[in-house]
Amino acid sequence: MDLKQLNKLTLLYVEDDKVLRENYLSTLSLIFYKVLEASDYKSALEIYQEQKPDILLVDINLGGLSGIDLVKKIRLSDLTIPIVFLTAHSDNRYLLEAANLQIDGYIVKPLDLDKLQTAMKNCLKKINMETIVEIDSSFSYNISNQELFKDKHKIILGKKTNELLQLFVKNPNKTITKEMIEDELWDEKVVTDSSIKNLIANIRKIIGKEKILNVMGIGWKLNIE
Repeated sequence: MDLKQLNKLTLLYVEDDKVLRENYLSTLSLIFYKVLEASDYKSALEIYQEQKPDILLVDINLGGLSGIDLVKKIRLSDLTIPIVFLTAHSDNRYLLEAANLQIDGYIVKPLDLDKLQTAMKNCLKKINMETIVEIDSSFSYNISNQELFKDKHKIILGKKTNELLQLFVKNPNKTITKEMIEDELWDEKVVTDSSIKNLIANIRKIIGKEKILNVMGIGWKLNIE
């Protein structure tokens, strides 16, 4: 696995210890195209939603809401972004809870370059495997470039339509609720049912009505066979 690919990717690094964060930033900035930093749950979630990083490196023990809480929130709408936890020896009580969050690595502090490289190789495997999603024989979606193609021809989408399609593509054959859509597209702002239904209708017009299925009383899902 060529780690040079990391030079094209953005990392969100979440650490509440200012001294540690500043020390590690200098190293991480040499590896990644861009390193975004956050010190707590709220700022990390805002940066994730606004900047859409490629990989998360998260300290489990944040002040207030923990790194576990942050990842649980993100996993509600994104099951594919690679996530690596930074832990201390005393964090063992959290590891069982983290096991169900599809984590791509654990690094025990202090940050070791060899262990970081091993974890990042796992992240790159996931990114390379899941970059292109085949919706059906005609349509495919490039998650990295956030682009939809029909028979290899790019289709121009509106911003919100594209954001919703991304949510479906990242969670194929999984039910997406109204609450998940609001949280991902409108950052918990109040939005009308008609706005969401219009976006669903737009996607159905493009990729086919049969591809977005109603889940009665719950939400919708992208049908990929």
